[in-house]
Amino acid sequence: MLVVNGFFENGVFVPEKPLVNIKGRQRAVLNIDETSEDRKQDRLQAWREFSRTIRACDEILEGEPERINPIAVL
Repeated sequence: MLVVNGFFENGVFVPEKPLVNIKGRQRAVLNIDETSEDRKQDRLQAWREFSRTIRACDEILEGEPERINPIAVL
């Protein structure tokens, strides 16, 4: 399997390096990753929603918060 990095722009895949030793027609798969900006915006939106939900909550908390062991939760 050959992995070729590059970018997809205006319907054309442009490899980072020239492709050599590829003879004839070859079966290929193009996997398009999300850009880091898209993921950043998704995470930012999720945190904003979380913050709005916390501020809108009128539940009264009782007692003291307890420290949890994340290993024990699994």
